[in-house]
Amino acid sequence: METILAIETSVPDASVVLWRDGKIVFEAEFTSDRHHNSMVFEPVAQALDLLGGEKLSLALVGTGPGSYSGIRIGIAVAQGVAIAHNCSAAGLGSLAATPEARRKGACLAVGDARRGLYFVSPVTPGGEAMQAELMDGLTFAARLGQVPDQILFTLDDPTGLGLDENLGQRVVRTRPKARLLMDVWHGLDTHRREELIRQPLSPSYLRPPFTSKAKAGHPLLRKEEGS
Repeated sequence: METILAIETSVPDASVVLWRDGKIVFEAEFTSDRHHNSMVFEPVAQALDLLGGEKLSLALVGTGPGSYSGIRIGIAVAQGVAIAHNCSAAGLGSLAATPEARRKGACLAVGDARRGLYFVSPVTPGGEAMQAELMDGLTFAARLGQVPDQILFTLDDPTGLGLDENLGQRVVRTRPKARLLMDVWHGLDTHRREELIRQPLSPSYLRPPFTSKAKAGHPLLRKEEGS
């Protein structure tokens, strides 16, 4: 019997699902902008209580892009559950775990990457979203105009994407769900699942995380004269 716990906290409307041998036996949704760390534990505990003495097969987590803190908390919880239950953990990009991405037909995830940039991320026939491609506003609008038959969806407010009215009306606002993470997972072949299990859990950033370095003249970086 296979039992999987799925966690999706990349957006404020978060969710947790327990899947057991072909069906969902527990599902909880909660909304929180900045308190995933306090709210995610109760539904996870409720789901795990249903296991009794049964072994958990996998902890599955959405890796974003999305809320920086939400993604990291979801990953930390999945890692903790995997350690406690001596099972594997795997991460999946959250963009593919949306209703629009799960429909048949070509679709494109889009969004605001901040600092004057936007992104597009096609959903592959295999069901996963490709690495986001960053571009400026003019290139972004032109790119969307080139795919008139594709479904366009975003986790952001479509009115904030800087698109004209006609193009903006094509963009649907959506959100990922833990139950759809399960759907993505079960649509992957065995080789891809094993590959994801081998990969360390890490957030899916739109751009490399920014970290500042101490300036060369910082007192802690200066050597004492003569040392």
